[in-house]
Amino acid sequence: MADETTDVLIVGGSMVGLATALFLARQGVRPVLVERHPEISAHPRAQAASPRTMELMRALGLEAAVRAQENPHARYGDILRAESLAGAELGRFDGPFRHDPAEVGTTGWTLIGQDRFEPVLRSRAEELGADIRFATELVSFTQDAEGVDAVLRRADGSKRRVRARYLVAADGSRAPVRESLGIGRHGPGVFGRQMNVIFHADLDPYVAGREFFLCFVSNPKVKGVLGKLGGDGSDRWVLAPSLPPEDSHRAYDAAACVELIRAAVGVPDLPVTVESSTSWEIAAWVADGFRSGRVLLAGDCAHVMPPTGGFGGNMGVQDAHNLAWKLALVLRGQAGERLLDSYEQERAPVAEFTVEQGVIRYLQRSGLDEKAAARHRPETTVLFGHVYRSGAVSAEEGPDDGAPVEDPVCPSGRPGTRAPHLPLCRAGRPAALHDLLDSGFWLLAAPGGEDWEGAAARVRTATGIPLAFHRVGAQEPPEVAERFLAAYGVDHGGAVLIRPDGFIAWRAPKPPADPADELSTAVGRLLHR
Repeated sequence: MADETTDVLIVGGSMVGLATALFLARQGVRPVLVERHPEISAHPRAQAASPRTMELMRALGLEAAVRAQENPHARYGDILRAESLAGAELGRFDGPFRHDPAEVGTTGWTLIGQDRFEPVLRSRAEELGADIRFATELVSFTQDAEGVDAVLRRADGSKRRVRARYLVAADGSRAPVRESLGIGRHGPGVFGRQMNVIFHADLDPYVAGREFFLCFVSNPKVKGVLGKLGGDGSDRWVLAPSLPPEDSHRAYDAAACVELIRAAVGVPDLPVTVESSTSWEIAAWVADGFRSGRVLLAGDCAHVMPPTGGFGGNMGVQDAHNLAWKLALVLRGQAGERLLDSYEQERAPVAEFTVEQGVIRYLQRSGLDEKAAARHRPETTVLFGHVYRSGAVSAEEGPDDGAPVEDPVCPSGRPGTRAPHLPLCRAGRPAALHDLLDSGFWLLAAPGGEDWEGAAARVRTATGIPLAFHRVGAQEPPEVAERFLAAYGVDHGGAVLIRPDGFIAWRAPKPPADPADELSTAVGRLLHR
């Protein structure tokens, strides 16, 4: 007999688990999240929120809150390469852009570590009703056709039984939930190991007034990254040295960590106090499946990639966003359970592609063969160019090369791609399209598409789904309307249905004879009603 019930039990309270709780809570679902650690980790780990992640935060009204927690030295932007902090400089390169130079996205990178990002996610998720429990561990679970029975253990050793309709595993690369389900993984495997050492030392004399976000150091004793964790006047830093695959941070006591830090700074007798250390694998693999019955995998338990490029944690946040609206519709009875099949259909191919891109960038350090180098894709394509093919997308007739991405700088507007950015006007005020996509569907009609407004109202009444309507050009200048027609591949009188995650579900390139019937049929098919 269960002690309590919940619609969704989330296992894992790092960035992906907290994002899942946030997105579900925004959809009106009150999940329970359990995390075995007593608190959010003090280690930065992932160092940046990508433009796509920030686009999602912006739609939730969290962009300013996230940027307010950005690493204090993010304002410097670029990255220094040196033999050591006090040693010879080897060059500099640009860090991530705060604004998207190609204007594909609505915003740019935010240089924020997980230790600063996760509290923002947690705070907003709890405000919206998520039940987040740290120091609570999943001990075991079983599932049947109707749900999942889980046993949780709290810090005092007491146990509690929870019955959930669905379980989302966001329990990291060690993936105990995935392992217990017998879901394997495939991919290149382990390349090495990364350690984080948080320490205190006065490094201002060796920074010597130089401005940089991170310092990549490389010498015979250590290869890794130095970054300051506090603002001006702080002596709190982190060193992330690369380790052999067989090592872990446990092989390095405080004295060994001090020697690594001194080698990275280039000062043999530097006074150092070590605060803490941790480590993880640098690896590349994808799970053989993202779902088993009522259990769904997200983040590192579904895919792991090298840190180069900053794709890993951000991919997990987007897994959560893709999954949350689908779970919400199914839980409300507005969509059939088959809608959840589209989660793996969409995210697994994107994971395969993004893992490969992370590996290519990681191996660039030692030189790539021509075949691998030819598969390199621009950052904008990796972040925004995903092409979904699933039961939640209305496929169109015509040629399809099957590629997992397209160039978002030259969008096709076809179903399954991210809706191209549009500067709209709502109630007399400017609003970027993706700023409006925080929880429901949108029907965008082209000029001359007045009949679509009634069609949207009819579908909204019949299904109960959140569906907003906007006719492009009614409030926007003519150039925005022309941009819409070109980017979305529709004519006057056509329309496009956009999903809550900002991807195009369906389009009518030309005005049909009965817009209401056409839209109703499309929505019913997409939601598996």
